[in-house]
Amino acid sequence: MKHAFVFGTTIFLSEQNTLTYSDGLSNIEFLKVLSFYDNSKGHVLAIDAHITSPAGNEIRIAANNNDNSANVKLEVTASRIKVFEPGHEEPVLDVYQFDPHEYAGLSSHVLNEIHAQHPDHVLTIKGNFKVEGAHFLIENEKMFIDQNGYANGVVNAHHGVILSAADIDLAS
Repeated sequence: MKHAFVFGTTIFLSEQNTLTYSDGLSNIEFLKVLSFYDNSKGHVLAIDAHITSPAGNEIRIAANNNDNSANVKLEVTASRIKVFEPGHEEPVLDVYQFDPHEYAGLSSHVLNEIHAQHPDHVLTIKGNFKVEGAHFLIENEKMFIDQNGYANGVVNAHHGVILSAADIDLAS
């Protein structure tokens, strides 16, 4: 199975279901999709995640549950998981699996890749969090890792989605 992960306007296509951060010396898996939403099979989107909020709070999610009693609120639906810190309107992490009828709202180059490569699932990842000290800010148009911004990219991530502040194309 092939999955598409959309960060702003950058799309990664991979057979792996994990997101990894590389600092150049080591790889740190910070998000794993345990199951994808499939209403016909009764499956919900479920993730494991290990991130830190901008305020420095460690957040560990295991199968959509707050695994370390972090001071966060989870909003979980069949196809989306949002993690909020108290008093914040924007989620620290937002993982959403698109329904195919929603693809048309994506950037044209992202939509072209979806039509060309036919991934089984398309997810968008947004948020404002840290992984091993690297700051991720992912919004509708761009993804920032530390001070480096990325947009309008296509990566065939043959070895999984590996993100880095220095070079996000480590995975191809």
